[in-house]
Amino acid sequence: MEPASCFRFSDLPLEIAFIIIQYTVQPTLFQREKYTDKNPYSNALSLCLVSRFVRRIVLPEFLHTIMLRRSHSLEAFANALRMQKAYAEKESDLFFDYTSVVQRMWIKDHDATEQPLQDAKFKPIMSVLVPVLLAAPALAVDSCHLKVVVQCMEDAWTSRADPDVNHKRSPFPWKTQSLTIVGHSTEMKIFKQIRKGSTFLGSIPRLTYLVDMGWDGSAFRDISRGLKSPEEPLRVWMHDIPWAWMKSLETFSVVYPHLDATVSVPLFNQDPEYFPWVTPPFLVTGPGEKSIRSDGVCFEVTPGRENFWQYTYSWDKVWACGLTD
Repeated sequence: MEPASCFRFSDLPLEIAFIIIQYTVQPTLFQREKYTDKNPYSNALSLCLVSRFVRRIVLPEFLHTIMLRRSHSLEAFANALRMQKAYAEKESDLFFDYTSVVQRMWIKDHDATEQPLQDAKFKPIMSVLVPVLLAAPALAVDSCHLKVVVQCMEDAWTSRADPDVNHKRSPFPWKTQSLTIVGHSTEMKIFKQIRKGSTFLGSIPRLTYLVDMGWDGSAFRDISRGLKSPEEPLRVWMHDIPWAWMKSLETFSVVYPHLDATVSVPLFNQDPEYFPWVTPPFLVTGPGEKSIRSDGVCFEVTPGRENFWQYTYSWDKVWACGLTD
């Protein structure tokens, strides 16, 4: 028997090696198991150390979706941007323009066991992140930090001093097309904290709420079971939206976990005996289906499946996978 030949990775054609590296460095955001115990960017970070050439291949995939889920993540990303600024000033080969590749950015620095950063600590970090905030078409921001993020955008609009953003197609310095507010509850009036006539909010075409499961989880559980209509919380939130400012708004969505069919039998069967006091707001809607009413309001059940615990559930993985879009 002949000994097995040794085939080195460096022997592969460049285009095949390129594809393999791109596949390997994709963040592990789509895996079925929980990824919070493992850094979803660990493969990319390791490969960045191989060579400058590999680093140039890795970074666009690495930076496509930025998930800042803890306060230390915010600080680490701010430090990375400071390093890039220093590299640019020295004309180093290590410089990479983050704003050219970032497409989605998630900003939520705490969970049920932590407290969010106070504005005094959060604002300086955001001032460093401004170029990336302006460049990302999709932003997801914790409700308690929305005021500061909007202010950063407004300051950029006032100064118009950012040389890294192309203004040719839009009069605004930001590229934001989708704004997701994370952890919104029916008791919050977040827009009252923001200056009236906000130019940033006025330019947003798509607004999405990801509900606070700790606060409103029970109510949305009943909605999913068919015991309550989703119109009540939707009416509260729509009343809070400053429609007079948001002249570009095309779509407003509220996203909440929908219980499995084996649990939410009333919703799928639409049997009146389960909830005789409620008129079913939508037709039977299964996973992957959408029901649209004559007034334009629609109800959609995405095919994605997730396990969650009401008081510690985070939307980050679902958002990163695009299930809330």
